[in-house]
Amino acid sequence: MIPSVRFRDLDAAVDFYVNTLGFEIVRGTPGDGNVAVSHGPARLMLEAAGEFYGEPYNEEIRARLASPPAHSLYLEEPELEAYYARLQDAGVRVVDPLAERPWGQAEFTVEDSGGNWLSFWRATPPPA
Repeated sequence: MIPSVRFRDLDAAVDFYVNTLGFEIVRGTPGDGNVAVSHGPARLMLEAAGEFYGEPYNEEIRARLASPPAHSLYLEEPELEAYYARLQDAGVRVVDPLAERPWGQAEFTVEDSGGNWLSFWRATPPPA
């Protein structure tokens, strides 16, 4: 599964994901209207609110961009603490700081340039 995340400003989104978050471009350019990016084994499709689909669907996409999404995408990050520090140094908005969770993982959540939330996590050892 490759989630599609849509943006009003695809150039800014690609810049944020590549230059700030450290994702790699796998396919496409902002001029194409969609760009596939990866972070380790995770892949995302970054898309502009464009004219790819039927007009009713395009209108719904544009309408949904007017409000922040309620979801968060989870991405595994083995070097979690170092990655967290790097994003803090870059001034990325942290929605939920790094913490160990009772369900057996450490995680933190940041907000991307379009208001989407990304939660980065790694498994924690079970209690002794």
